[in-house]
Amino acid sequence: MSQNKLMAAALLHVGYNMWRDKNSPVAVDDRWAQAAGWSDTLQFDLDVFHRLTEELPKLGIDTVLLDIGDAVRYDSHPEIGVKNALTPDELRAEVRRLRALGLDPVPKLNFSASHDAWLGSYERMLSTDVYRTVVGDLIHEICEIFEKPSHLHLGMDEETPSHQAAYGFIAVRGDELWWKDFYHMVAACERENTRPWIWSDYYWHHKESFLSKMPKSVLQSNWHYYRLRGERGDEGPNGVGWTSFFDLAEHGYDQVPTTTTWNFRGNTVQVMRGLAAAGLPHVKGFMSAAWMQTKKENYYGILEDADRVCLALEEYGSAFPLD
Repeated sequence: MSQNKLMAAALLHVGYNMWRDKNSPVAVDDRWAQAAGWSDTLQFDLDVFHRLTEELPKLGIDTVLLDIGDAVRYDSHPEIGVKNALTPDELRAEVRRLRALGLDPVPKLNFSASHDAWLGSYERMLSTDVYRTVVGDLIHEICEIFEKPSHLHLGMDEETPSHQAAYGFIAVRGDELWWKDFYHMVAACERENTRPWIWSDYYWHHKESFLSKMPKSVLQSNWHYYRLRGERGDEGPNGVGWTSFFDLAEHGYDQVPTTTTWNFRGNTVQVMRGLAAAGLPHVKGFMSAAWMQTKKENYYGILEDADRVCLALEEYGSAFPLD
């Protein structure tokens, strides 16, 4: 991706064991029941992935954030990979194919305690020496597989009891342990010469801690998935998600704001128009997050989500000052 061009990114899922743990009961009327149920077998269609990634550059997407999790049978920790997981060589071949298509492939390993069931038994070892060793091993190996990726997304979102209400095991790190684990991850990324990238909602609940401890080197993806009411405020749900774009910019954090059609189809253009009107600084790009498995039934939904980002960038992208 050119340094004088806004990133146009799309989130694609390879692994999907990140919203349930192995013991989660699933209610019949649960909106995530089919989309995010635990499976000990890879929930991923390689043919659909090929079709999607061949189409995305035609829309204007230049970066694909690949949610990996347990979709790989890691050499360092083969016990993590699910049935039919890709081998490191298979994933490496996909990374090279993506680069040949003109896409920047970025790995994502979500280490939030609400989204780390893919770690298997290690999800219950937060903040221990074993946990930190495994995290370091996985960061090192995924960076080797991706052959020096530009960024590595660490997730770290939604670590609250409510986001684990259906889990068999609930864990939330206190502020001190959250930062100790996070700094360990950041250091591991720095050793690989890759820029760490996270979801920004830890700021929503820990503003003072975030502003005093979050390194400016970490790329932020704040997100807002709801209908906006007003230019600088949101009377609806997730209002802090909207105002945080402005707070993070004020404090000098680089951002890739993230939108979706998942909850409200007009979300992308509404958010980008509002941020463009403010001439929000430190914006490095925008990302679509369809939150859909990479399967045939979701093909057009994922493309639509990505296309809305590209179309909105065509209209509003010039309003964002490039550093």
